[in-house]
Amino acid sequence: MNREVAAGPLEVVLAWLFASTAETPVPADWVPGATDEERARLAALGGLASALVAGGDVTHPAFAHPSLTSWLNDGPTPPEEVIVAGKELLAESPDEGLAGLYSLVVSGKSRRTLGTFFTPPEEVTWMVSQWRDHHGTPNVVVDVGAGVGIFTTVAAQEWVDSQVWAVDINPITLGLLALRVRDGFKVKRTDEPGTGLRLVLDDFTLWMRQEYERLATGRLILGNPPYTRLQLLPVDQRERLWEAAAGLCGRRASLSALITAMSLTALNPEDGLCLLLPAQWLESDYATGLRDYLWALRRRRVELHLFDKNVFEGDAQVDAVALMVGPQQEADQAIVFSGSGKSRMHTGRAKAPKRWRPLFSGTPTEGSVESGARLSDALTVRRGVATGANGFFVFTESQRKALGLDESTVTPLVRRLLGLPEALTPEWLSERSAEDQYWLLTATQTDVDAFEGLSEYVALGESEPNKFHLRHLCETRAVWFDLTAEVFYPDLVIGQSTKKEFRFVEVGGQATVVNNLYGMRWKPAIDVAVRADVLAWLRSEDGQAAITAHARTQGVGLLKIEPRALLDVPLPERFISLRETLL
Repeated sequence: MNREVAAGPLEVVLAWLFASTAETPVPADWVPGATDEERARLAALGGLASALVAGGDVTHPAFAHPSLTSWLNDGPTPPEEVIVAGKELLAESPDEGLAGLYSLVVSGKSRRTLGTFFTPPEEVTWMVSQWRDHHGTPNVVVDVGAGVGIFTTVAAQEWVDSQVWAVDINPITLGLLALRVRDGFKVKRTDEPGTGLRLVLDDFTLWMRQEYERLATGRLILGNPPYTRLQLLPVDQRERLWEAAAGLCGRRASLSALITAMSLTALNPEDGLCLLLPAQWLESDYATGLRDYLWALRRRRVELHLFDKNVFEGDAQVDAVALMVGPQQEADQAIVFSGSGKSRMHTGRAKAPKRWRPLFSGTPTEGSVESGARLSDALTVRRGVATGANGFFVFTESQRKALGLDESTVTPLVRRLLGLPEALTPEWLSERSAEDQYWLLTATQTDVDAFEGLSEYVALGESEPNKFHLRHLCETRAVWFDLTAEVFYPDLVIGQSTKKEFRFVEVGGQATVVNNLYGMRWKPAIDVAVRADVLAWLRSEDGQAAITAHARTQGVGLLKIEPRALLDVPLPERFISLRETLL
């Protein structure tokens, strides 16, 4: 007998929200980036929130801001079964339930403008416990981007005698937070003295400048700052935020890095911060000043914990690091790097290393090995040719023949590493099928004048709708299709990104690469035996670990290595003589 499976409370609420036709969507400036449909669902969510408020009391201090009361009053009234489901959702899993509800109503793409990504409870609990164990109870806690309140509520429950300020720019997420804390928490208006929880609808970067110094010292800045990329920030805000960072961040910094810098420079000796951040700043050039500042905080305990999973799974494809900076002490303190069950403590710190990700694995870096050899002592690295129009310049052997292009006008090309042997031999190259053999067009104007087929192909590239000659990179060349000055022939080829290991394929100068790959060339002074030894090490488990330590995590399990970072990879001590060879 077939039986229908009863929908859970989240599914019941979502079904009503997606079917609802709220007459007045929430204002576009409340949730920048959200679509009209999403803003209509958020308006309906306000109607549900109003129905869930005990006795319909929207005058509760948690809803003090006019935008919150407007959101509650203007939404449609849901049917009884939806109200019951909403109550179950709040009772069973307020953290994951409300975060999940908002995440499903507003897509990840639409949430990027405000950087609204929610932290799982276990990471929040770990961070608050870590702060409690090392630094005790703060007098005041400020949640930098409260969202639906996971950091706020954990802090309020852990430190019942502290003031807790929940600051958020999004009226909807703050309204959901107000809904969950109206009962069971000591919620006060912002102008009331004493301990308790206060909800603030404001841009944290503005509120911080105006209100932070008015709070009692012994403050903890806590939370998950909005993860908003620079490109999504309004132009008129970028200069203000950059100035607020006091020179600790470059102009390409994301909002979370700018907020971190702003918060650090605002700390009094009794204050501290505990923030969950996307981990790019550990190695990005825009955060060099931020890393140097943290490294120089000798009298504060600084701890960084790199989580070994994608904390924002399903939202932002980045890895996350917790940054904790304790109150100032009388004696020098350590800087601690932890993750994957390991912890490394640095004391008596010398010059700050350029990149911090290797410090979590213990791999030597600029700051810890000053005299050791590096990959740059043996090899040069450069990106492949940026053609500006790979669809025109790159083709298979079958396509070359069909176009009637002479072999003298093309150059063998390594298009991808998949399926390639560790070393390309002339025999292997000659045995490739016409579909697996790739070429790069390397013709000159003289070639065009000499070969009719090539002349027709160039004319095709310039005609509608292609107009390749007007693309940026092509347009900047003296002859738009002439790559001969840009082509190079590497000894080794490596991919930029991987989920398993970084492959090194010996090309031996027999082919070139475009900019999806890197080309590497041995320095002339390095003899054949040393080259073989270095390559064997790069392919070994230790070599891969050293490269991985210098790579960035782009998403879940995807690593990317930049040319400069690759050159900085330290080599084992047996290669110490490489520098002497070059000198």
